[in-house]
Amino acid sequence: MLEDLVNHKIMEMLISLLKLHKTLLVFLIEPMMSYIDVFDVIFKSVNMHLVVMSHIVNKAAKLWCLSVFNLVKKFLVNDQFIFVTCLLHDKCFSFACVYGANTYLARRFL
Repeated sequence: MLEDLVNHKIMEMLISLLKLHKTLLVFLIEPMMSYIDVFDVIFKSVNMHLVVMSHIVNKAAKLWCLSVFNLVKKFLVNDQFIFVTCLLHDKCFSFACVYGANTYLARRFL
């Protein structure tokens, strides 16, 4: 019961932020919920759709990329990153979201 209340408050805050800032593109990291469960509640109300999600590991995707319709033109994805290219006012923009612990990155590049 408490978990449902917390999730509901988080969804309300997310909707408010997306509307306030007129968000065009958003990455969610570890959303801890099913996309199907929240689509009608959150994303439909702010006119966004799921562009891509990372590969599903243990029945959940770690990363989601959502945007307004027709913004994202290309994307690359695996289980630890999403890279998208967007076209806005005839200008091309690229964004990336990376999932990983900084201790892992430090070990890998030292």
